[in-house]
Amino acid sequence: MSAERLLAPLAIRCAVLGGVVLLAAIPVYVFVEPPWRPLVARLAAAFVLGVALLQLRSAVADQLAHGEVSALDEARGRPGPPPAVPLRFEDLMNDVRAARRSRRYFEKVLWPRLAALASRPLVRPPAWPGRGPSLARLRDVVAAIEREP
Repeated sequence: MSAERLLAPLAIRCAVLGGVVLLAAIPVYVFVEPPWRPLVARLAAAFVLGVALLQLRSAVADQLAHGEVSALDEARGRPGPPPAVPLRFEDLMNDVRAARRSRRYFEKVLWPRLAALASRPLVRPPAWPGRGPSLARLRDVVAAIEREP
């Protein structure tokens, strides 16, 4: 991922946060006594800056954790480290996490994939309203697919 693609969403989120904090801080700034106004402005700015720095730190940590090769390393011809976990497995883990959080994702994406793996019809696991099934239920479905001849 390039630096532009890393920083663009971060800049948008920080700009929106800055706008929301500004909308919240203006009434407070107007109604407090004049000696307290610089403190309100500094607190609002410190909050936005703190959240922006935490998001930037998180984005950089994610970038470094993926072990992607930088443009400078590519220019030298230096190969990057191999991924610790195969990317396909990581994608499957993300699908399961998303299916547990969202019943719609489970029904529209994960369940058709699981049903396609089975040679006979599967029993759809129960799920919480608005959420997908639990890991134990998904484990039972995968075990049923594995038991097939």
